Amino acid sequence: MTTSSQGVERVTGEEPQEGAPVAAAALMLTSAILTFFVAVFALAAGDLVVSGSGYAYTFRISGWGWVNLLMAMAVAAVAITLFMNVTGARLAATVVTSLAIVVSFLWMPYYPTGSIVLIALDVVVIWGVATWNTSRGPA
Repeated sequence: MTTSSQGVERVTGEEPQEGAPVAAAALMLTSAILTFFVAVFALAAGDLVVSGSGYAYTFRISGWGWVNLLMAMAVAAVAITLFMNVTGARLAATVVTSLAIVVSFLWMPYYPTGSIVLIALDVVVIWGVATWNTSRGPA
């Protein structure tokens, strides 16, 4: 145990999360919240929005709402594990965020602007997690 200048004891070797891990987790949580709102709007819309003809992945809008809701819960759960710095959270973040990109891409004919924003946000999360340098010491 060590004591800091403020008199707070902490276990040696435990460093607080800062920098890239917190940024990636915060962006991932933001993506989860936005995906949740997309899901709520899709569930509330019912069948009011009709996709164009020839789209191979047609669901009812409420079906896409449930898919987006499940994806939002998965992304939020992994974001929380990323905040807590759990072993394997980086791999889980990459996998879940990649799945979120696929869901957003398939949702694109229904809501193109929101899908593009979510895809861009998820790409930044993957980049942040993939370039996370764990060998570097605290700043």
